[in-house]
Amino acid sequence: MKQRFGLSLPWSPLDKLIMQVEEAEKAGFDSLWYPDHLITPGPDVVLESFSTLAVLAMKTRQCVIGPMVVDPIRRHPSSLAHATLTLDNISNGRAFLGIGAGEPMNLSPFGLKLDKPVRTLREAIQLIKGVWGSTKENPFSFDGQVFRAEKAVLGLESIQKPSPPIYVGALGPKTRELTGELADGWVPYVHSLSNYGKLVNEIKNGAKKARRNPDNIDMVANIPVLLLNDDTQNKTEVRRRLAIRLLLESNTLRDLGWKDEIPPQITQAKMIVDPLISKRLEKEADKIPMEIVEQIAALGTPAQIIEILESYKKLGATHFLIRLMGKDVKRNLEEFGSRVVSVMN
Repeated sequence: MKQRFGLSLPWSPLDKLIMQVEEAEKAGFDSLWYPDHLITPGPDVVLESFSTLAVLAMKTRQCVIGPMVVDPIRRHPSSLAHATLTLDNISNGRAFLGIGAGEPMNLSPFGLKLDKPVRTLREAIQLIKGVWGSTKENPFSFDGQVFRAEKAVLGLESIQKPSPPIYVGALGPKTRELTGELADGWVPYVHSLSNYGKLVNEIKNGAKKARRNPDNIDMVANIPVLLLNDDTQNKTEVRRRLAIRLLLESNTLRDLGWKDEIPPQITQAKMIVDPLISKRLEKEADKIPMEIVEQIAALGTPAQIIEILESYKKLGATHFLIRLMGKDVKRNLEEFGSRVVSVMN
């Protein structure tokens, strides 16, 4: 079976994104994932996800494409369902929906509350699936605690049959169990080889409770990669960036043995972006040693990176989502394609 590779796209101006997706297809990538945010702690250019994905869909021919990940609070599930079907039509059947519970940084400044996040996510997925399966002759009705629908139908059909796949960005045990119950795939944010298997098992347990086959769920491993030509090159240039990822998703940092206090206001679950947040993140990130930081990434020669990816595969990963961290993006995509993707396939 062909090994699936996805490219995690950065916040970037549109022309640079177009270059990356075109090169990614040449390099043999199978999927393209663009983040869905209103703002970030850094100085990044933050484009709206579905508009951007529509453009990128027109610039590609093979890769499946979708957001990582939207929330059902800023946008009603009916809007997410419609946007995904529109992307599916634009891409000729290559869209997927990545959805999660939401983050305060995208909600609190606009007066939106993260109430009942697991219930809200569950009902959103149920509503989206329901309206995707509805017709004018058989509309969809739903009476939940958070969302309702009465004889609902969309004026657009999916190119994919029966519908685009749904990936859940699940960071906690409850949302991972929900993923196993309802979703087609799981996309984590931060993990290591030491805890990835445990996280996969939580999803499998959710699937078994729902009497679903866990083998039908696409298990993504989200791995930052730095290609090095030899062991003498310096890995520390990406240390701070990786440490910040760990701070944002602090459960994995704890799993790796970090015992220092983690200020809650710099974690993904609590963060509100303000002018000082980047400096706070950097200050805390610089405390975390390289021997912890490098465990959430694949840093090394192509052969070393393949070894790490194969280890994830043994733990249940079926899809590698790669965030390339080198400065020369085009060269890194070419090298990763020729020396990793082609070798593993």
